[in-house]
Amino acid sequence: MTLAEKLSSIKKYGVIGICVSGFLHLLIGTIILVIGGEKGERIVSVELHTYDVIKPPVKFEAQPPRFVKSFDLAKDVDYTPQTTARQIVFSRAEAPVTNTPVDNAPSAPSARSGGGEGSVFFGALTAASGASDMGWGVPGGATSYGKSFGVGGSGGWGAGPGDGKDWGPNFASDIENTRTGGGSGLTAMRDNLISSENYEDRFDGFIEINPKNKKDIRGFLNIYQLEYHSTKLERSPAPGWDIVDGQPSWNCVPQALPSLAKYANDSTKLRVNILGTIRLDSKELNTVPFLYMMGFQAGVKYSKEEALNIGKYLRSGGFIFIDDGNAYQPGAFNITARQMLKDALGYDAVFEKVPNSHPMYTVWENFNGPPSGDDMMRYRIEVREVKEIYPYVEAIFINGRMVALISNRGYNFAWGYWKILPASLNGPFDNTRQIQFGLNVVVYALTQRGGIVDQNRTKIASEQKR
Repeated sequence: MTLAEKLSSIKKYGVIGICVSGFLHLLIGTIILVIGGEKGERIVSVELHTYDVIKPPVKFEAQPPRFVKSFDLAKDVDYTPQTTARQIVFSRAEAPVTNTPVDNAPSAPSARSGGGEGSVFFGALTAASGASDMGWGVPGGATSYGKSFGVGGSGGWGAGPGDGKDWGPNFASDIENTRTGGGSGLTAMRDNLISSENYEDRFDGFIEINPKNKKDIRGFLNIYQLEYHSTKLERSPAPGWDIVDGQPSWNCVPQALPSLAKYANDSTKLRVNILGTIRLDSKELNTVPFLYMMGFQAGVKYSKEEALNIGKYLRSGGFIFIDDGNAYQPGAFNITARQMLKDALGYDAVFEKVPNSHPMYTVWENFNGPPSGDDMMRYRIEVREVKEIYPYVEAIFINGRMVALISNRGYNFAWGYWKILPASLNGPFDNTRQIQFGLNVVVYALTQRGGIVDQNRTKIASEQKR
């Protein structure tokens, strides 16, 4: 049988099967319709059973609370602490009386200004050196613990009579606390007894400004000069100009910082101490409130770790003043110093021109902008020409706080050399305004919010509340 014949046979039988199946379904449906069950509605009966609700054998009733003691709620309770003002009087504790005479007892020392032998409260109120115009200070001027309340002594805690040391000064009368200024208690004592002198052994800087007179500043600053590696030693840019010959770039003008410190110490009550140099990788950077960096023509060499350390310092409250003695932005020092800040701060290293209305120009002395520097008063211009003038300074700000200031005006030469220039070089020049501007930068750095000194103030305030 061929394939065509097979297909024809399958089609034939398939048609027959479909017809038979349809006939059978039609037949069965017709039978159901004809002989189906009863027509109409069918009633179905349902039997329902009900149950009685059984009540619990015990009935629970919530009882009102019983008070052991009745309270009078109508009475107002006043929790305001009741204090009364008391006058604090300090008097010298008498020395213990001994029956054995002492033949070789040294005579009592005369009273002196500043610290002396003996004090009340074991030296806590002994006057400090140089504090005559600021009231008594907390320890700093004390040279001994005294003999207060019959214990202690100039030999230390627990020393008694016969230890070979003398008693404290003989007070002519009782000492009365008259420095409270109308207040009372421990807070008033703290406000009047604590000053910047009390923190010289804890911090590297602290400043106080009279709110009624911005020129009245007092405090201290341990200033450090940043020491870094440079590409070469400095040398004269031309014959006849040998000021920087042989100097490392970080100290190209050695007289600059001493001149600034001398002016601050002679003209204000802010004591500026030059403690030396500090390196880029130093861990002590985090406590230094003011960092000074100078340079001339040599470039700055630094490692990645040193750049990160400077960045951590600046973000944590530090401040750096970069002073370009060459006064030339395309110079090697200026370019590499800026790149160091970019590597340290990343995207935050945005150099902005400081407007002449910035508070830095009026925080202590008044300026209308940055004063001229070595860029405009260069005394050997025929030897070292002035290529560009930048009548501004630039700064980097992080969260509104100035963290870095860059001068392109050569202030380090103005501070260090103008006053000692010989007449043959048309000197000397007056550098008062240039040094005053440097002091403005110092005062602003120490007083701005978020700086290291401001953090120290916050720390002290939290301690005083304990």
